[in-house]
Amino acid sequence: MLKKNIIKHEKIIEEVRAAKTNALVRARRGELWIEEHQHTYNEMMADYVEIIDMVKKMIRYRKNPFWIHVIAQSMAFLNNPIAYILNRKKARKHALDSYWEMKKIKKEWDDDFKFTNKRIDEDYYFVEESEKFIKEHTAILNNAKKALSKKLKRKNKND
Repeated sequence: MLKKNIIKHEKIIEEVRAAKTNALVRARRGELWIEEHQHTYNEMMADYVEIIDMVKKMIRYRKNPFWIHVIAQSMAFLNNPIAYILNRKKARKHALDSYWEMKKIKKEWDDDFKFTNKRIDEDYYFVEESEKFIKEHTAILNNAKKALSKKLKRKNKND
């Protein structure tokens, strides 16, 4: 009976070791994914900050007095009349649409990074707990094996 329990618990320990290894591999893959995509995320954040600054400038510009609007519009028209005519109506709408699109993309990236970091932390926590489990159960199994070998030695001496 003791021998069957020892074999059963050895299998359990091996399964926990395999699960621990899988958790380490998953955690490392997550870390590599974060490292791989960090550059793209930083570029996207730079674009996002640039768009936010553009929208803030638009808001600040609208708060100015009317005569500043007239001067600024006149200067823009005199500098490049074709671009002024073609882009004037689209510029605000394009900036606001870009802002909302970038905000949505930023949220998706942030959610992906948060989820990945959460999973990495869970995997490392599992690894720590499984190491404790393996140490405890290995010690118990060693004690059980010693008891079984003593029992077998006594049995052999009696025969």
